[in-house]
Amino acid sequence: MVEKTFRNLKIYDDYGSVSQEIIFNFEKEFDIKLPLSYISLVKKYNGVWFKESDFEYLSQNGKRIISSLSFDSFETKDNIEPMNNILRQYIYDDEIYGYKNVYSFGYTGNGDFVCFDYRDDPKGDEPKICIVIHDEYDEKTGKRLLLPVAENFEAFLDMLYDFDERYPNGYE
Repeated sequence: MVEKTFRNLKIYDDYGSVSQEIIFNFEKEFDIKLPLSYISLVKKYNGVWFKESDFEYLSQNGKRIISSLSFDSFETKDNIEPMNNILRQYIYDDEIYGYKNVYSFGYTGNGDFVCFDYRDDPKGDEPKICIVIHDEYDEKTGKRLLLPVAENFEAFLDMLYDFDERYPNGYE
């Protein structure tokens, strides 16, 4: 069996390819430009599951947090009404607790949102990557807690690792 990869990341499974038209319609719907590396990924591997799905970020108090990523997916003829449909933008669409110019592309095992953060450059195509905590709130703004993860999507992909390979004896 030939192992599928994207860059150096091993692929367990995916929902197949996504047409450029579907991606373009998503960009048009939200008036954004997705990162080229993200487009390259989802065009071939919609809703991808990487073996290297773990990443780390710092909590509000500076504690290192390990999380696992699952990608949202685009609806296609092979992926009808996906449970994790990328069109469901719970952060962007939430006028009270959400953020304008922040769009989720994945989620973690405990329900947090992994997002493209266009707040610094709404018309750019290399947004920062952030995590929006689903059940914690920023005391200053009252919105869901948003924490930085990576400078862009490429840097985020570089952060992904396999927990079992990195910590063969468990996390200590």
